[in-house]
Amino acid sequence: MTKTIIIGLDGATWDIIHTLLENNRLSELAAIIDQGRTGTLESTFPPITAPAWLSMATGQNPGKTGVFYFLNRDDPDSFDFEPLGSDKFQGQSFWDVLAARDQSVGIFNYPMLYPPYETDGFMVSGLGSDAEDTITYPESLGAELDEVTDGYQVKVPYADPKYQGRPDELERDLLDIVDKRERAIEYLLTEKDPDHFFGVISATDWAQHYFWRYHDEDHVLHKSGTEFRETLTRVWKRVDETVGKIAERAKEDDARLFLVSDHGFGPVNRTFNSNNWLRRDGFVQEADESMLTKARTQYFPYLRRVGEGIVSVVPQLNDFAKSIGESIRKTPGENVDFDSSVAFAPRQNLTCGMIYMLSDREADKREVISKLEQAVAEDSVAKDIQIYEPDDLYEGPKTDLAPDLLFEIDDFECAVDPRSTAGDELFSTGPPSKARNGGHNRDGIFIASGPDIESGSDLEARIYDIAPTLLYLHDQPIPEEMDGDVLFDVFESGEIDGQTERVPIDTLVEKGDDVERDDDEEVQQRLEDLGYI
Repeated sequence: MTKTIIIGLDGATWDIIHTLLENNRLSELAAIIDQGRTGTLESTFPPITAPAWLSMATGQNPGKTGVFYFLNRDDPDSFDFEPLGSDKFQGQSFWDVLAARDQSVGIFNYPMLYPPYETDGFMVSGLGSDAEDTITYPESLGAELDEVTDGYQVKVPYADPKYQGRPDELERDLLDIVDKRERAIEYLLTEKDPDHFFGVISATDWAQHYFWRYHDEDHVLHKSGTEFRETLTRVWKRVDETVGKIAERAKEDDARLFLVSDHGFGPVNRTFNSNNWLRRDGFVQEADESMLTKARTQYFPYLRRVGEGIVSVVPQLNDFAKSIGESIRKTPGENVDFDSSVAFAPRQNLTCGMIYMLSDREADKREVISKLEQAVAEDSVAKDIQIYEPDDLYEGPKTDLAPDLLFEIDDFECAVDPRSTAGDELFSTGPPSKARNGGHNRDGIFIASGPDIESGSDLEARIYDIAPTLLYLHDQPIPEEMDGDVLFDVFESGEIDGQTERVPIDTLVEKGDDVERDDDEEVQQRLEDLGYI
């Protein structure tokens, strides 16, 4: 009998949920909220899938995990970047503590948890994996999921050229993958019956990236009178149905149910082109390249639009359009003259700004900060910029792997695009691409219901708090490496019969065989298909 069910609703935001609740469009969520405890779940900085889901699993901030985006460094003296994989989760996650203490766990569709590794229970990899690979432990579970879902599917690549100009097809595919998720979750809960289950539904994130402009009348790209204004409502109503079935299962088992998101969401109405600014102010110098490479890089935005236009007319040429981007895809630090540059922005992040200093002089860093603030102040539209250094945000032995400067503009409403542009403008109206007209912010959701859960709507929690709270809930010691706190206010009495003892995680978890992967290029391509790189 399952004791705890946690459902991750990727990118879920109260801005959408509250509006739909007020219009009586989410009856299942309304019932759960009415009886449970709700609040805001503050995400990592950056509020991005990879560091956020890892921090939720481990209770550790990025200064300890060393993960700040999808591609990360292992050496502060190197700019070789590799994608996040399950090796960062293994032996550090709350489910590893539970599994090591004879409690079975079921981890389903967890982003970047690839490849899966052995556990007491089962594990299904999510974003970053491919359904044609081995994405389940035990391996035989893959065939079961294929049968249950009529062909298991990991993702809907919403940024793929084939969906440009075809929102109807994307909506259909999003609703279809929610149906597959529902069937898989029901099967896993019924047939595998783990003590603890954590499953993630990602369609909410993908839908909000693409359809935000249809929903939001104030969005710069909004078009009134279109049938797709209701697409987010339809996707959320379908997710609401799935949540309702899971809630019914939790009630039957007398289990506690948690609904969480890795980050929040909001509109993206403008774009700041960070490498244009770095070049303009002389902080980055480009490396010598062949004329062909320079031409492809300079005119990539045009090539991308041409490719999308071709696919909008002839969808069968989708692979050709994708190959245009693949042919010029660079590593985050490629095309930078490291000897003559002061700083550079890695080409891998569209949510906030990331800058690595190549100069050790403090005066150079201060000048970069000053000129960045000046660039925003001189813009007639931008209102605010927040610039952070790693020690402002993180603590731990891997803080030195972080970018030297991180920044957000207008509370993430202005995206930061480090990719090449055909022009030299610093700010442009609209998002980096039409497929990403909605973007991430830090205010996620938290909902809890079930035995011993206090009702109320004023909780303020951090993403790091989930792991220690779940361990406390099941009377397990909490690793001292975890940065989060137990959310005592969630419980009716303020506490239950749980442990608050903190001990080293290596005394709780036996390190198994290291997971290995040699397909970094393939993983990067999957992330690019979703517009993350």
